[in-house]
Amino acid sequence: MTVEEMEQALEDVGGRLARQQLHADIVLAGGAWMALVLGARPVTKDIDAYLAPPADPVRRAALEVAAERSLPPDWLNDGIKGFFFRNPPQTLWREFGGLSVYAVSADYMLALKIYAARQADQEDVQVLIRHLGLTTLASVLNIVEQYIPARLLTAQHQYFAESCLAAISGEGA
Repeated sequence: MTVEEMEQALEDVGGRLARQQLHADIVLAGGAWMALVLGARPVTKDIDAYLAPPADPVRRAALEVAAERSLPPDWLNDGIKGFFFRNPPQTLWREFGGLSVYAVSADYMLALKIYAARQADQEDVQVLIRHLGLTTLASVLNIVEQYIPARLLTAQHQYFAESCLAAISGEGA
């Protein structure tokens, strides 16, 4: 989905909710956050968002929008909820009729991306490290440890963060 397609789809969901005199909150994360909030990429495959309870009206509206706009039924994906730890810091990003869209903070997004430790996220992590002005592994891991329970962090997470930092350092060489 492009930034424009994401915004239009969210606007459609918000409009449907408003017409039903409903209001819902969602919290953006993932690739959609990188595209919509940070402007760091032009597209993403879906919108990862935590849907605040009750989520059913949002899900129904999103399915209707999917059918109307020929989007996949899971274009608004709440699978990210399993990765939200310690009440993420968030701010209101935009309002779309009956839909308030919040965004996690950049440092929380960095923690989530490093926790996922997917090679596909390496570029996003590098963008976030630059955006946050981080230059050392200790500063990166300090942010991760603020949000992700220590019992869930492994050497893989440290190596992933280290490789992202090394790639940034190698750009100037």
